[in-house]
Amino acid sequence: MSRWDERHAALSACVGAYFAVRLAQLLVSPLVPSLRATFGVSRGTVGVILTGMWLVYACSQVPSGAAADRYGPRRVVLAALGCTTAAALALAAAPSVLAFGAFALALGMGAGLYYTPATALLSARFDDVGRVIGVHRMGSQAAGLVAPVLAALLGARFGWRAAVGSGALVAAGCLAAVVLRGSASSPSRATATDGGTTVGPRALLGVLARPSVAFAAGLAAVGEFAALATLSFLPTFLAEHHGVSTSVAGALFGGYFLVVASLQPVSGWLSDRLGRDAVTGVLFAGGAVGYAALAVGEGLAVAGPAVVLVGAAMAWGPPVQSRAVDALADAERGVGFGAVRTGYILVGALGPAAVGGLADAAGWAVGVGLLAGVLGCATVALALAHLVGHERRPPGSSTFGLFVASDGDGT
Repeated sequence: MSRWDERHAALSACVGAYFAVRLAQLLVSPLVPSLRATFGVSRGTVGVILTGMWLVYACSQVPSGAAADRYGPRRVVLAALGCTTAAALALAAAPSVLAFGAFALALGMGAGLYYTPATALLSARFDDVGRVIGVHRMGSQAAGLVAPVLAALLGARFGWRAAVGSGALVAAGCLAAVVLRGSASSPSRATATDGGTTVGPRALLGVLARPSVAFAAGLAAVGEFAALATLSFLPTFLAEHHGVSTSVAGALFGGYFLVVASLQPVSGWLSDRLGRDAVTGVLFAGGAVGYAALAVGEGLAVAGPAVVLVGAAMAWGPPVQSRAVDALADAERGVGFGAVRTGYILVGALGPAAVGGLADAAGWAVGVGLLAGVLGCATVALALAHLVGHERRPPGSSTFGLFVASDGDGT
């Protein structure tokens, strides 16, 4: 019973912490029109700022993994909450667009410290990694449900600065709760002599060069590219391209997160039983259809069902991240998983700038159509990998996928 209590207490704390750090980031997206009005900047400029935030978020993954190995994941989670609190307060007080951009980078660093040590902490406590990652990620999606409502209510009454600042209050509350409730965890201190991964470039590249890890990172990069672009521009796109009101766009944005949150544990559970790649392929195919419908259609009748399909596709995290975790040894799950996340988030962080720039240059249909294209290509790659892997499997083998068949680390 004590083991059950400790494991689920850790999971509950991580869900709450993930909610806090993600809320601070997501409060910015619904406020893009207010930011443009205050600072007099284009959609592309806001996209570049958001891309910068996600790039810093990506680059924080390896240091956070190394810090978790050395000092223990709980301490790094506390540091992440503290940094997020300070950065969100500074962002709310930014006097100019340059200051806003600088503080957005600080927010990316604070939030980027969180996820890798939290995943290492949870994967060490649970065997069904896919389901646990799905439950953990519900904290992020719950933040997506709350963020548009909170931004609309506080933004309309008190202005965008109060809305952004509310993220700092939530992060500070979670920080206090973790300090009062949690107990310290022992550092794993992975080193080259005990089978861990050192923080040298050659060691990190060696992890990413493994075929199973590389393919998982590539799939995650596609999903992250689409996810970050969607987080940054979906409410604005729905209002400007589909002609819905700001409140309806916010409701659809909240519905998007409701779908993602509901499917996170389901996609993780299914991937534990049916295979990581099979579940990922179905999700990406549905997302490609959803983005295509958003790009070529107009009006609420098209936008509603399409947002549901897009939300379902963005439940890719548990199967794809579990695929990466499966390929890593226990001692590598701090620095190693951090290297994987750095790789795919660096690519994914280009999403807001690419979609925002295309929307400025050629319209929203082209910008969102790009997301349909990248998910469609990933779906084809998964199908081809399955076909090639099926041809190479020995008789009687049931392993799914080219890279899983060659490395033997799949489900």
